Amino acid sequence: MVAITAPSSIEQIPLVQCPRANGGQQAGAAIPCVDLSAPGAAAAVADACRSVGFFRATNHGVPARVVEALEARAMAFFALPTQEKLDMSGAARQMGYGSKSIGSNGDVGWLEYLLLSVSANTVKISSLPPSLRMALEEYTAAVREVCGRVLELIAEGLGVDRSLLRAMVVGREGSDELVRVNHYPPCPLPPPVDCGVTGFGEHTDPQIISVLRSNRTAGLQIKLRDGRWVPVPPAPDSFFVNVGDALQVLTNGRFKSVKHRVVVPEGAQSRLSVIYFGGPAPSQRIAPLPQVMRDGEQSLYREFTWAEYKTAMYKTRLADHRLGPFELRATATNRPPPPSADPHCNGSGTCC
Repeated sequence: MVAITAPSSIEQIPLVQCPRANGGQQAGAAIPCVDLSAPGAAAAVADACRSVGFFRATNHGVPARVVEALEARAMAFFALPTQEKLDMSGAARQMGYGSKSIGSNGDVGWLEYLLLSVSANTVKISSLPPSLRMALEEYTAAVREVCGRVLELIAEGLGVDRSLLRAMVVGREGSDELVRVNHYPPCPLPPPVDCGVTGFGEHTDPQIISVLRSNRTAGLQIKLRDGRWVPVPPAPDSFFVNVGDALQVLTNGRFKSVKHRVVVPEGAQSRLSVIYFGGPAPSQRIAPLPQVMRDGEQSLYREFTWAEYKTAMYKTRLADHRLGPFELRATATNRPPPPSADPHCNGSGTCC
């Protein structure tokens, strides 16, 4: 990557170039789409988590007015002068308002953001504008339910008790839930022909799953199993679900956390995205679920707590292989089965 600089409305944010994705009209076809209300939803969710680690969710039940209200109030907040935003929420260490810096290990991007901890639908920053806080709390309550439904479908697709994964996040006291609101303003300098400007560098999400929604401005890209980066077409009426590192461990590698990144919009419109991260309580032990393991199958990961993983994660850069220190040596006999051999994969599902 090559860094250059340019002035912007959110201070002197470095521009970091990244290669363009493999675009084309068929790029969106690589992204599974699952109707959460369809009879085959559990199998479709499992297939998507196994093959891509990412899918678009429709018929999710979140009212349009809830997401529209949050989008409008978040955009109004980001339009305020920088000092007002800092005064309202505090510099992000790790929570609150921040810009350009992502974490404390040198990662930067062309963005500003709010990173908030939520508990029992309460946003833990009281000084935010009341209208924004109310919109965040209503949105979080709705998307938490989407997270719970998806976790139930994942469990069903794995052939385990439907409540097993949901109970780690939704309704558990002390679960580690975060909401991140990212704003990517248009970039004032055109990138080179073969590159884009990095808004958020490539990474996997550490939690069990994350649930994302964006406005109508493109920028999100995911990395497929064959190494290609493909753009995710905007779908403001849908949500997108990422498999996180913790779910990869819980399934002993059957589901893979997906690498993704955001490239800054090149037009006049800014990108706004809101991500709900469903993480377990700090004391939750993360290890392959016994219910998914075949006879004689060995764990690919050593057991750890969510608190241990977060501590290790905060010492890394975005693109680092964070699960590496927790991996055990894999052999040909203890790797999880390929998709066609998985007893819970029947090839059925719904697409749109």
